[in-house]
Amino acid sequence: MPRHLPHRLARLGLALWLAAALPGHAESPLAVKVVTAHTGPALIHIELSGTIAAAEAVPVGFRAGGRILSITAEVGQRVTKGTVLAQIDATQAAAALRAAQAQDAAAEAMLTQAEQARARAAALTLRGAATQAALDAATEAALSARSARDQARAALAKARQTLEDCTLHAPADGIVTNRDAEPGQIVGAAQTVLTIARDGAREAVFYVPDFAALDRFDGRRVTLRPVEGPGPAREAVVTEIAPLVAGATGTVRVKARLSGAPGLVPPGLGTAVVSVVDLPFGSAIALPWSALVSHEGKPAVWTVDPQTQRAEIAPVRVLRYTDNRIEISEGLSEGALVVTQGAHLLYPGRVVHMSEAP
Repeated sequence: MPRHLPHRLARLGLALWLAAALPGHAESPLAVKVVTAHTGPALIHIELSGTIAAAEAVPVGFRAGGRILSITAEVGQRVTKGTVLAQIDATQAAAALRAAQAQDAAAEAMLTQAEQARARAAALTLRGAATQAALDAATEAALSARSARDQARAALAKARQTLEDCTLHAPADGIVTNRDAEPGQIVGAAQTVLTIARDGAREAVFYVPDFAALDRFDGRRVTLRPVEGPGPAREAVVTEIAPLVAGATGTVRVKARLSGAPGLVPPGLGTAVVSVVDLPFGSAIALPWSALVSHEGKPAVWTVDPQTQRAEIAPVRVLRYTDNRIEISEGLSEGALVVTQGAHLLYPGRVVHMSEAP
């Protein structure tokens, strides 16, 4: 055995004895940074992008079906009320009108003849040359002729309206936003041929992700700014939140109607706009990401007892994760000291030296 080995063993034994006899000096306080927990309002920050649309879009179609002869309106064209937009083949409608006119003329002639017969029967009855039964029969015939004449007039009015309906007119002032048919196409009654964005109110249409607090969007006032150009900001109020999520995108359609602004021209249809909204989401304690640890598979943070300067684990409930912090809804009391740097080196009861995190 080497001569210096017993001396090394003696020194090792002394070191082990000192470590066991002086546990308080086995580790020095760990330097950590802490923040004080404060409860504040939790806000959901949402950046919206959308487009300007008409608050009222009017689908326009023929009252009767037929083959389209011409469409004079193009997408983007401004039209005024009464402007001719399209025409369908009126051959059958014109023939029906001529037949109705002939029937009306015949019914009018029959009524005239029946009225004359009734007048003669009344004169003969007055002189005693005809019976009351003959007068009653003439009166009934006159009433039937008048009813037939009224029916013929109603059919004539309907035939005239049908002929007029072969020409499609703009129901209001606006801009043509969509064209769903072409000349030569056969369309049915009330089938949409053109869509007109009525002049007047404008609204912004957004598509936002679905989340629990989306219903708090309803009725909120938002500020719209154009994506391009230095146009003025406009105020709008959220008026509609679609009840269903779009299957293709997983988003929800939100509409906000622009508030009236004297002297400001409404933004053009299709103008891209953006808006930033902060929605209240209850109250929570905001902490940096670095404070979050895992304890028994669940989220937790390390806190420090200001009296003993020792670390303690605190299971928490995370309300929301953001891009640079976490928001705690349960598990922390107001004013608690939470470790934000050095948490990965802690264990229960570890003595620390605290300093406030910037």
